[in-house]
Amino acid sequence: MKKISYVVEAPERLYRTIKERFRTQTREYRHQIAIVAIIKNEGAYIKEWVTYHTMIGVSHFYLFDNGSTDSTKAELVHYIESGIVDFIPFEGRNRQLPAYNYALKHYGNDCRYMAFIDADEFLFVMNKAQRLEDIIDELLNVPAKKSVGGLAVNWRMFGSSGLEHRPEGGVLENYLYRAAEDGKGNNCIKTIVNPRKVYKYKQPHFPTYLYGYYSIDENGNKVKGWSHPVEQINKIRINHYFTKSKEEWVERRSFGKADKSDEKRTIEEFYAHDNNEIFDDSMLYYVQQMETQLK
Repeated sequence: MKKISYVVEAPERLYRTIKERFRTQTREYRHQIAIVAIIKNEGAYIKEWVTYHTMIGVSHFYLFDNGSTDSTKAELVHYIESGIVDFIPFEGRNRQLPAYNYALKHYGNDCRYMAFIDADEFLFVMNKAQRLEDIIDELLNVPAKKSVGGLAVNWRMFGSSGLEHRPEGGVLENYLYRAAEDGKGNNCIKTIVNPRKVYKYKQPHFPTYLYGYYSIDENGNKVKGWSHPVEQINKIRINHYFTKSKEEWVERRSFGKADKSDEKRTIEEFYAHDNNEIFDDSMLYYVQQMETQLK
């Protein structure tokens, strides 16, 4: 089956590769950096997530709503009306990859860069004086790196901080402990891409590029898949608030996974990922700045 798929896709992928190689590189984009995410019942924290990312330089969001029944859309009304968020109904099972590929096809040429992340993942630039766009340009927009199609950004997994129940306030002020640098899950990456160099998404963490293009990490090393251990991060990472409190984990288990909605999260996964070895309050820098915007 995999061989048949390759034969069917190869001509289109080759044609698009040739077209991209001869494309004039300079052009204006409607959005410098957009986030693409599939969401469901994220009302508790979605406003914080969008507000934070706009502060660090994200200019647009394509949010594919997979049948939310809570206040998710209401929390985003301001951003929808101001044109910062495209809120796209996208119901059904196992819809993450179709959402990603829809975004690439319909919105890719509007965006200079697209980050494909989840609503519990916060892009974090280590140097707070540096904008997200600056760090992406520094790493990707180099003449000698014409074949680089995207930036692989490693997770740093945050645990429950010992919280049994959902606390008052947002994610960033409450979850301040994370796994050690070599802790479970930290080898995983998500990708910020130049959408014109991507063929499609076949799994959520790492795209299939046009021929000859590839991802790099912040050190310029080629990344070949979703698992790419990095011992020390100095420029950019993703703070992944995977577990949150035990109460919230149990509540969200029934949703299933965005790419495999038949597969439910187990309580054993919570315990495996609830690692709180390192105190990390670096996000508190942004909390005070966001307070007036989140009221």
